[in-house]
Order: sequence, then structure tokens, then C-alpha cells
Amino acid sequence: MLATATGPETLYQSPQFFNYLTDMDQGQNATHELFIVRRRVDYEIVGFVPVRTITCDLAFRLGPVSLFKQKVRACQILGSVPLLDETQDGLADFVIQQLLERYAECQVLYMQAYPEDAGAKLQDIAGVSAYVRYGWRPCHTQPLPKGVDAYLQKFSSKKRYNLSRQVRLLTEAAGALQMVRIERPEQVTAMLDATVAFDPSEVTDRDAEQRRLEGLARHGLLLSYVIRCGDEDVAVVFGSRSASVWHVHRISCQQKYLNLSVGTSAIHLAVQDVLANFSFNDIDYGYGTPNAEFRSTHVLKARGHVLLHRARSLTALLLKIHGTYDRMNDGLIRQFKRLQRWQAQRKQAARKAQSKTDQAPAAS
Repeated sequence: MLATATGPETLYQSPQFFNYLTDMDQGQNATHELFIVRRRVDYEIVGFVPVRTITCDLAFRLGPVSLFKQKVRACQILGSVPLLDETQDGLADFVIQQLLERYAECQVLYMQAYPEDAGAKLQDIAGVSAYVRYGWRPCHTQPLPKGVDAYLQKFSSKKRYNLSRQVRLLTEAAGALQMVRIERPEQVTAMLDATVAFDPSEVTDRDAEQRRLEGLARHGLLLSYVIRCGDEDVAVVFGSRSASVWHVHRISCQQKYLNLSVGTSAIHLAVQDVLANFSFNDIDYGYGTPNAEFRSTHVLKARGHVLLHRARSLTALLLKIHGTYDRMNDGLIRQFKRLQRWQAQRKQAARKAQSKTDQAPAAS
């Protein structure tokens, strides 16, 4: 079922990830369960639904600043799109209703990357409403060609030259380049050392982060890179993997090399290593917008943080209030940006007018 699944996050539905969760929960009350869905008539398996209980935050913001957060108890459907036999009519509705009943202490069912083009399916579940926290947002993905040469050919000759030049300037400034692939637990310490050296605030709880990354590595799910020039680490690409997708979560860089586009060079080099050594179909960069230099290779897909909840409940009222407030805040941000653009245009026009006045010949 995983081999034919079309959801964006099959990594989190894999046996390896479920085993990772089990390892992480040792000695504690388990926060995850795996449901196997069977057909009543013949007991054939028609679905697998891994879930875990978490807390979601509803941030009430003024502009980009969070004023306060309301915590919501959630049953998270791992993988966002339930792993079900799509030929079975009404199966998704049945699963949603069963989860809402079993996790009655949770206020919502949470899917962190649900595709917008499948959103209509959520509107027909009896007694259930869907709330998209912060609206549908672009995620950028990169379909991978077969081999490094095919990847480079997707860029114009000018972009290929610029990318090569950026790498060359980086090596001239910092030293000979080395790509260190991070896949094993014993490599995690060096990767975190580099990250903390770039910015200590990036790792607020070093022990917890090290345990998490080492756990992913033990189960074959970690695929990250440290880019080293000479004896100095200049960038870290944090990533994880499923059978068909490489997920890039973030890129950390040495601040003093930002003017040499070290982040762009890091992901460019990492992609080439991935193409040379793995057989992924796609790279998933998550929410955001792609760097201008890579738009020719990326495909934007709209996804959202979907919260499913009982249509008539206090949770429904809370989410309605949050949605109204969030739309008002977005409108405020748009108006502020429009005012900034208008002021910038006025200043530019004033400078042009002053320049013309200064250049005009004096009257005799």
C-alpha cells in the first residue's frame, strides 16, 4: 500500500517510523497507536492508520508577533492522507468517525500536510467540519530526474555557470570542499556541533535533539549533510528519507559566508550527491517558497494544516473565532505592506524629482 500511496508524507506511515516512535516512547506512556482496518465480510486488510496524540497551538497574532497561544489536544493522523484502499466506498468517512469516537478526549484530528486538491473529500463527512489552520499554503517539491547530468540540464547555461561560480568562490575563501553524508547515529554529534557553532539558538535542547536524530538514524530514516571547507564546517542540510522521497527540513549556514550564497551551494551539492547515490522520486522542502535560483526545478503544491472536529462543539466555536481573527490579521498585514510600498514609491518619486531639479540649468 505504501508503494502505491500518493500522500505527501508516506515517511510517517512506514514501519521504520513507527518503530522509531516505539523506541522513543520506551519507559513512558505510549502516545502512538497503529490501527489495521479490515473488511467485515472477509477480513481482508483495507487500511493502515498510524496515529499519535500531540498538542497543537492556535496562535493569535498581531502582525507577525504572537500575542498568545491556545493549546488544542489532537490525534495526529501520521502521513496526513490515511493509507486506505480507495476502491472501498465510504472507508475514509468510517475511519474518521471511528478515530473521533476512540479519541474523544482529543478536540481535533490533525493532518499536518493535507493536499488542497483533496480538500473537497472532507466536506461530506457527516457531523464533521474541517478547519485549515492559517489557510492553504505552498509547499515546494522537486521531481528528480535520472542522474546528475539531467538535473544540471534543467538550468539555463547562465544559472549553471553561476552555481559553479558560487561553489568555486566558496572553496577559494574557505578551503577545499568536502561533502559529509550523515546517516549513522555516531555521526549526529559532529552535525550538531556544527549547527551549534553556526547559531547556538538553533538547538535549544541539545540532548533531546541528539536523541531524536540518533533514533531516526538507527531506523534508516536520517539523511543529512555537513558541507566542510578545509577544516571548517560551513553548512548543514537537515533531512530525512522514505523509500521514495528525501525530505529537507532546514539548512543552517556559517554566517560569515552568507555573502557567498553558501546555502544555495549547500543544497545544490547535496542534491547532486542524492542523485548519484539514491533512487528517490522527489525532494520535499515543506512549506515556503523556493529560492529564485531553483524555481525552474521546483513544483509548488498547496497543502494545509487540517483540523477535523465535531461540527457542533465548543471546539468548532474556538476554531471559528481563530479563523476570523486570523483573516483580520492577514488583512492588517496586507494593508501595512501596501502602505510600505506606497511610501517607498513616494520616496523614489521625490528623489527623481529632486534629481531633475538639481540637473536643471540655472536661469541667466
